[in-house]
Amino acid sequence: MRIGAILRITPLDGEAWDVAVGKAGWARTPNPHAIAVLSDGHGLVLDVVERTVLVDVEPVVRITEDELHDLVYLVGFSAISAVGHDGIAWSTGRLALDDLKVVRIEPERIVCSGSFGEPLPSEVVVDPRDGTRISGPDLPF
Repeated sequence: MRIGAILRITPLDGEAWDVAVGKAGWARTPNPHAIAVLSDGHGLVLDVVERTVLVDVEPVVRITEDELHDLVYLVGFSAISAVGHDGIAWSTGRLALDDLKVVRIEPERIVCSGSFGEPLPSEVVVDPRDGTRISGPDLPF
């Protein structure tokens, strides 16, 4: 594992501890005892009090907080896993061929962009309630 940062976790209810992660940074989760971090291609949700891994999703290249729907998105190259208060709320199937990004979060939809084999990225829209695909180009397979 290539260490990008050491996070010192100091929970209100417990003792401070350190965790090595692949990239600097972290994201809040709906669970007040947990944070999400990127580490070596994994999206991890860590219980900061119990010092345990609650969720481990691979591959993940970015984490996006969604305060509107009380979720955190672990975004891979082509799919998304949504983490709620109690763990994984939903996971999409493959939404794009590559380079998937959450562009905008709205009350009734999550707007993403990604590669679909064309020179320019295209938009794909997902339902924030269950991760179903609302619209977007067809995948070439």
